[in-house]
Amino acid sequence: MLDLDPSPAGAPALDPRTRRAALALAEAIVPGSRTVRPADERSLAQVEEVAARISPWASRLLSGFVELLDRAPIPTTGRRFADLDGAAQQAQLERFERDPVLRTPLGVLAFALKFVHFDRLDVYESLGGKLNVVQHEERPRYLSQVVEASAWDANDEIECEVVVVGTGAGGAVVGKELADRGFAVAFVEEGALHGRSSFTGSSVQAHFDFYRGSLTLGNAAMPIFMGRLVGGSTAINTGSCFRTPPWVLDRWCEDIGTDAFTPEAMRPYFERVERQLQVEEANAKAVGPIADVIARGCDALGWSHRRMMRNAPGCMGEGFCDFGCRTDARKSTNLSYIPPALEKGSMLFTGLRATRVRVEGGRAVGIEGVDAKGRTLRVRADAVVFSGGALPTPLFLLQQGLCNSSGQVGRNLTVHPSGGFAGLLDEQLDAHKHIPQGYYVDEHLRDGILINAAQPDVNFTAIFFPETGHRLMEHLSHADRMAFFGVLIADHAASGVVRPGPGGLPLARYSLAREDVARIHDGFVRTGEMLWAAGAKRLFMATTSWRVVRDRAEWRRFTEARLNASELMLTSYHPLGTCKMGTDPKTSVVGLDHETHDLPGLFLVDASTVPGPLGVNPQVTIMAMATRAAERIADKLR
Repeated sequence: MLDLDPSPAGAPALDPRTRRAALALAEAIVPGSRTVRPADERSLAQVEEVAARISPWASRLLSGFVELLDRAPIPTTGRRFADLDGAAQQAQLERFERDPVLRTPLGVLAFALKFVHFDRLDVYESLGGKLNVVQHEERPRYLSQVVEASAWDANDEIECEVVVVGTGAGGAVVGKELADRGFAVAFVEEGALHGRSSFTGSSVQAHFDFYRGSLTLGNAAMPIFMGRLVGGSTAINTGSCFRTPPWVLDRWCEDIGTDAFTPEAMRPYFERVERQLQVEEANAKAVGPIADVIARGCDALGWSHRRMMRNAPGCMGEGFCDFGCRTDARKSTNLSYIPPALEKGSMLFTGLRATRVRVEGGRAVGIEGVDAKGRTLRVRADAVVFSGGALPTPLFLLQQGLCNSSGQVGRNLTVHPSGGFAGLLDEQLDAHKHIPQGYYVDEHLRDGILINAAQPDVNFTAIFFPETGHRLMEHLSHADRMAFFGVLIADHAASGVVRPGPGGLPLARYSLAREDVARIHDGFVRTGEMLWAAGAKRLFMATTSWRVVRDRAEWRRFTEARLNASELMLTSYHPLGTCKMGTDPKTSVVGLDHETHDLPGLFLVDASTVPGPLGVNPQVTIMAMATRAAERIADKLR
């Protein structure tokens, strides 16, 4: 687990008065229980360190929020929060949670505190968490083909036939498929290559080392999570494997004016990907008793349900997948696609951030990248494949001014907004001991609603609950009997836009349509009905207005309510569609062969060219598209 330096060198420190206020807020937000130690100075120091590592503005925001919350009780009590007794502080927290102005700064502070406090080793183990310790990790021969960019001679130009930027679901697949066809491939990856010894289970360390984050700005701020390591997001996802629904493929064909993506045309690519990933149905024992809960509720309602298909043969649910697979059971691309490509002579350069496409004679002929030392390395290739993802890829093109004659680079973003839901039952469920996403409801997929198990590890459970103080601790005391779910919807329209944000990071402008809010509410209602039918005693949902539903009368009021976008607490893991595919260069960025209309020799093969939304996890879709793209690229290079 992560144990940060409590006084990190160079980290902006809170002044004494603000620190006193921050400590009072921390102790009130996480007051502890019989099994959980309360937040203390160490927890606060770790929050400061996390903020400092994010950005100087995050540290300033933290200080400002603390000052605002500390002063907030003065008009009604005549005293600052830090000067109130414990009971009064708890009453103030409840007031802050209801206040439309104060609930945001409280929510941000509480999220940060829960994020670090429950990830502390002493707290994690007290809740039954198990630290991953791997000794004598094997070093297979293909690692000789992996080069840390900072160790490469910057004067030595790298030469290959195909350079692939990114090693996730798009890049790793297209690179391996081209290597299979005899092409000399060089992979370029900004992140590091991590073995399973790196995947300790720490949520904080995982987000620092394995993730790249972004945020949507609109009527409902939503974090977007993506991978930044060899394997990309495939190395930090739940392993859920869905084929693109046939009605989605039919929509693509109609919108693009082609028959290239019919279910029958795509079938061999899905099959090839599934063989390589060793996709199989999740092990029933590893899924755990939540399967019985879903089956019981769905059977009572006449709904279809099933175990998840996953690329994790032999998985027994021994860790929280989103923090990295501890056992190598999940066949993410760093295990399933990169090694066979390296065994055929491909090279992998890690720690190298692509900064520009090299253009000569109106054609892409390679890339330049910057390593950890700030040195520029050059790669020359016959073809350049950019596979950064739905946010990094358009950002890269926009920053270099490439391939945007259509005006579509960075547009048409969909994100699959996802919300959390839970139910308290009589039976022991022990969510953290089982596959996080091993069972789902497929009854409502055509309606754009996917309900699936979303079982968190104990260091992440507290983040699900918006509450603070003793109410938070009460919820956590029942967590072993809670069934947790994710409710994912297909966006109503591809309306999001990606543009450069502060520090050059991708920033997405995205607002939920009324239809999206209604669909999320509908998804929550259907999940709740399933849980009531399964015997739930109480329901919980991730909204700022409706948090705990204790009886059917209150539930009826929720089903009849009209939610606002700002009330929803949502996340996204599936951004799609920001470099539109099409046959007309005036309205699209790439052709059906994934080559950009504006720059021959530059191919985009990742989530940015997948027309969203799908309504299901997109991993297999991206991989099937990449498998197809490799055929087209190979034909052009011959």
